[in-house]
Amino acid sequence: MKLAAESPFAGERENALAAAKRMAARHGMTLQEACGDSALPRRQQTCFASQTSATQAEQARFVHLLDWQIAVAKMRREQALAEARSRGLDAHAFARRRMPEKRIRPNRRRLDPWTHARVLLTETNLRLSDIVQITGLTVYQVVGLKLNLRRAA
Repeated sequence: MKLAAESPFAGERENALAAAKRMAARHGMTLQEACGDSALPRRQQTCFASQTSATQAEQARFVHLLDWQIAVAKMRREQALAEARSRGLDAHAFARRRMPEKRIRPNRRRLDPWTHARVLLTETNLRLSDIVQITGLTVYQVVGLKLNLRRAA
């Protein structure tokens, strides 16, 4: 109502007044009743309060129901696992089945360290320490390879 009374724009005043009328009508009131100090008669206040508390209670039951369903599902799972173990389920085999072993397979696209070092020495200007870090060879092996490449050239 305050926006409808104080806005300098006519369109804004009209829209605010229309919104206020819609809100008052939704609650079964006139615009004057809605603007008064005691917006609702005492009987209606208790009615809305009970509706609000009923809604909140329903929501609380729903949340509690969800928590209960989760707890029941967890209990069912634990009970099923206990029954399976009593029938002879091997816990170690069960754990292995859930987490497969990671097999290390050779990367076919990766060069062996010697070939990789040879390529890095001939085709790049990397320092020897960088080539050692990349290939995993020792400094002596990389230096020996570099000297052999000079002799071959």
